[in-house]
Amino acid sequence: MNMANSVPSRLRSYLRRKLEKTKRSSAHASIATKMVGELASPVTVATAKPVVSTPISVFDEQQDCSFFQKLPIEIRKMIYAYVWQGPYDYMYHESNGRHLHFNDGHWVHTRCVMYEEDDEELDFIQNRMDFVRHSGQGDLLLWQRRLASTWGQRHWRCEERIKYGKPTSIDRTDLGALMVTCKKMHPEVMESFIECHKLIFNDVFSAHRFLVQRPSSSHLIRHVRDLDLTLSVPYHELVPFNVIGRPETEDNQDAAAKRISIVMNDVESGRLGAIFTALANSPTCLHSLRIALDVYDRGPWRRIPEPALVSHLERIPVRRGRDGDVNYTVEFPPALPIQAYYAGLEDFEDDEVDESYECDGTRDALPFDVLRRPPLRYWQFSPGEVEHFNWETYHGGKPHHHHHHCWAALSKTARFISDDPYLIDEAM
Repeated sequence: MNMANSVPSRLRSYLRRKLEKTKRSSAHASIATKMVGELASPVTVATAKPVVSTPISVFDEQQDCSFFQKLPIEIRKMIYAYVWQGPYDYMYHESNGRHLHFNDGHWVHTRCVMYEEDDEELDFIQNRMDFVRHSGQGDLLLWQRRLASTWGQRHWRCEERIKYGKPTSIDRTDLGALMVTCKKMHPEVMESFIECHKLIFNDVFSAHRFLVQRPSSSHLIRHVRDLDLTLSVPYHELVPFNVIGRPETEDNQDAAAKRISIVMNDVESGRLGAIFTALANSPTCLHSLRIALDVYDRGPWRRIPEPALVSHLERIPVRRGRDGDVNYTVEFPPALPIQAYYAGLEDFEDDEVDESYECDGTRDALPFDVLRRPPLRYWQFSPGEVEHFNWETYHGGKPHHHHHHCWAALSKTARFISDDPYLIDEAM
């Protein structure tokens, strides 16, 4: 007998109504409970917190990498140093030399392409100009442009590659590839690149930005091992080192020394002084240092405030080699009796024969060797014409008050050349 047929139809309708009523009451109770909960903890616009997705860290600690976990940092740096070796290193004098300069908002490093014969010979360009002048074969204007280059006479070929050429395969390194390999390798690669290369700066802006301005590079300065600062600057960069007053004589040596000590406290405001101070105060470990200083906006009249500069340069520490020698060289303009009314523009040393300065018993010997560039004998006094000249000097005056000055005498004519620019500035 069927169960559905055994239940009367009136009973089935009654049970169905009761079931529907129970469902409706349960639904109303759940809605009321939800509304009570919302009233108990209202959500306002002021207290609502936006849902911010937490970024997942993409830095991998490389805990499972054998390169970082099994090899010590010394072995890893040996591997990096092997990567920096290139097939063109043997061709050039500075096999690891890299020009570092800031261009168009980013750093650019290129290989130093100077050869030994034109890097070590300070008079290489003028010797070539002598050959062109006597043989008539060559372009004197081209060599004059190289002679007057602000990159210095030791890096004229590097400047022409950077300004007039394009980067080639000899400039390529694997620095960029290693830097993007992983974040943990990035600082090690930067430190190894700086330690294994000789950094060469040829403009004050780039040197100041790297050594002084960049907070991110402050920790990298201590990894610099070999440094070359070839800075030919305008005269206003050297003004903070000048000592206004009479030239130093036996009568006012104490006064001149006092003025120099006062100037030393003020030169840090200038870019050159800040560079030298950063090298002196930073925990560097320099193995070799060469600083070449010159002024380019005075034509062939090259004179810089040597006493104040020497006071700063001798504070820069450079490590001694195994034989006890220090690979520290400072290159100055030629020693010419250019008359000036600034005590700071006097030559630091009267003995021009000895290339390494021997100081008297009142102070210790300088920690660096000094090289003097040969005097200029070619210049473009008139547009489009390069002329050969000689320096004529005059010696006179009373004992202990020697009066020395010089002038430029052209070889082919007796045409007048402009006066000493340092005296013109003082007269103005």
